[in-house]
Amino acid sequence: VRQYPLACVDAATTHFNEMRTFQIHYSDRVGENYFAAHDKKHKWWYFPEMISDEAMLIKQWDNFGSIAKGMDTDKELATFALHSSLFDASAPADSVDRESIEVRCVVI
Repeated sequence: VRQYPLACVDAATTHFNEMRTFQIHYSDRVGENYFAAHDKKHKWWYFPEMISDEAMLIKQWDNFGSIAKGMDTDKELATFALHSSLFDASAPADSVDRESIEVRCVVI
């Protein structure tokens, strides 16, 4: 996957005050999620050469994470992983776009 590869922010470079909460309205409840405001200090990692038989596990939430415990930063243990895809201007024009499937599970 060369175009729109998956990218994650190093949790140690984020702060809770950069998070923007938004609501997700379901038929039976209202959930919350986060966007992050841009900060030049964010360290991004991206994966431009993933192939179709590779997968990435992304932490959605950890109650033991530093931010979940009320700290401003996740330098000790990540609460979640901010992630997105990105346009890669260096990718060849005929690059195949990323396809993805999201599966959530609970680990106890």
